[in-house]
Amino acid sequence: MTDVLIEYNRQSSCQYHGHAEKDRVGRTILATFIAALGPLSFGFCMGYSSPALEDLQNADKPNDVRLSSEQGSWFSSLIAIGAIFGCSVGGPAMDRFGRKFATMLCAIPFVLGWLLISYATDIEMLYAGRIITGIGCGVISCTSPVYIAEIAAARVRGVLGSVRGPALTLGALLAFVMGILFHWRWLAFIGAVPPALLLILMIPLPDSPRWLLGKNFEDEALDSLSWLRGPEADVQGECSTVKANLGDLVTLYGDHRYFFLTDRHEKLNLADLKTLAMVKPLIISVGLVMLQQLSGFNSVLFNAAAIFKIAGFSDEKLVSFIIVFAQLIGKTAACFLVDRVGRRVLLLTASFGMTMSLLALGTYFQVYIPPNDHTMGNDTAPQIQGFISHSVPADKISWLSILSVVVLGLTFSFAWGPMPWLVISEIFPLRVRGLACSFASIVFWATLFTVTKTYRYLTEALSIQGVYWLYAGFCFIGFVFVYLILPETKGKTLEEIEAIFEQEKNQYERIL
Repeated sequence: MTDVLIEYNRQSSCQYHGHAEKDRVGRTILATFIAALGPLSFGFCMGYSSPALEDLQNADKPNDVRLSSEQGSWFSSLIAIGAIFGCSVGGPAMDRFGRKFATMLCAIPFVLGWLLISYATDIEMLYAGRIITGIGCGVISCTSPVYIAEIAAARVRGVLGSVRGPALTLGALLAFVMGILFHWRWLAFIGAVPPALLLILMIPLPDSPRWLLGKNFEDEALDSLSWLRGPEADVQGECSTVKANLGDLVTLYGDHRYFFLTDRHEKLNLADLKTLAMVKPLIISVGLVMLQQLSGFNSVLFNAAAIFKIAGFSDEKLVSFIIVFAQLIGKTAACFLVDRVGRRVLLLTASFGMTMSLLALGTYFQVYIPPNDHTMGNDTAPQIQGFISHSVPADKISWLSILSVVVLGLTFSFAWGPMPWLVISEIFPLRVRGLACSFASIVFWATLFTVTKTYRYLTEALSIQGVYWLYAGFCFIGFVFVYLILPETKGKTLEEIEAIFEQEKNQYERIL
């Protein structure tokens, strides 16, 4: 490996913002929207099972594949198993081969998986197709946030980093709408289109300038910055700032500092992972993705049809559309709010709103009388669980369940849906960013699988209202976690954010 000696003066620091008003953002937005085809493909995979299972579980032709309820449950869940493997591949791939190449890589399992589902003749082929598309979901959940964060200027990084959320929701909405019009086999063919477009459209895009500098490809990094920022932007100044953050200071002569710029992707070792500058971002990232899933939103989403049916709605497709539309509104709002009010404020506000929504939803199930249950309205029922238990007819308070689910969807989507991934893509040093995002994604998928598969057992042990109150407790823990641990990253460059944790490490070392 060759070390490059570079001169660095006091005028360049991690506080550099350059001539922001001269930066061109049009091409960065274009690159972001092309990269967002990955999350859109991810969302399509998540949404596919709902309309497809209606066909697969009600197949009436002799040669059609037919799934039982238990097989349908596994068909929906196996995507998480594939995603865990995809995460373990995606992180190392984007550190070794680049953010762009790793993002393009996800198209291969997506297309192969969808084709396998389209031509499936038995249950095993369906399962295999879901696992393979899950691998694509795992890869893109690592690579897309990092690629977007590293190509975006600080002043637009929050907005562009939040595009992942609406893209994912649009993918799910596209699956629901196309599922109304097309059979499950044709729907799988449609699912292969967005990743194929991603593979083709990303070819002319530049790679992350930060990754290129980390690999000592300075000329390519300058070309990437020039393409993204425009000819009038101070790309040399931004490049010098990133290099200064990557380099190792070795001596000082007068007003000039010299540092060695090495391949920082190859310098990570076990000792680095034990430092406070690494440990705290790791705690934040793992905590955010775990609390995101422990909030129970996906469990509520997967069982929304049953909740709405009790409230008087019987059209499952209408239910799916209402929930996804609420998510789309919330995630679109996040794009415009994140750089105005900050990550912390959005997460704290959403934690409070989700806690109240889940408490209200649990209360609904505590007090309602099921429409077809005539035994809960007699005099003995209140004596079992208290005078308010199952004391109100469902149709009298149906508004409470609907309002709770919609508000939960809105508050989750404008903060806890997109913000954890945005924060994770920002807080880690360049040399560990890919590996850390990979690890956080593995935790995310493992927690998602655990929460969704244990929902039925928890409702049997705690009752349905007890489960929602448990989820409300985790939302409150999320509020405390964000308030105590998460720093605000709004408006800061990636180098400034890294400096926050380095400063905390130095203060900690001085105390010791």
